[in-house]
Amino acid sequence: MIVSATLTGVEGLAERIARALAPRLAADAVATAAAALTAAAAREGVTLEAQAGDGGVRLGTDDPEAVARETGTLEQPADPWLQPALSGMRRRR
Repeated sequence: MIVSATLTGVEGLAERIARALAPRLAADAVATAAAALTAAAAREGVTLEAQAGDGGVRLGTDDPEAVARETGTLEQPADPWLQPALSGMRRRR
């Protein structure tokens, strides 16, 4: 017995599935990135605060010592904690 079948409309189905899943996948990716960056900052002793925004999450700190460490002061050179964490995130893509 030989059976053959023709499947049509697969492209449209794929597009509909992609449209349905894209927002969920994007939200998961944002949450995962925020968690990874928060964990990296915590390893450096910095507590980040998260604020949900337009399709993303803003992470920041109002700790003056953490800001001074990142940017440096007249008396103390910069010892960045944010830039290495961001570089690690870029490598994951």
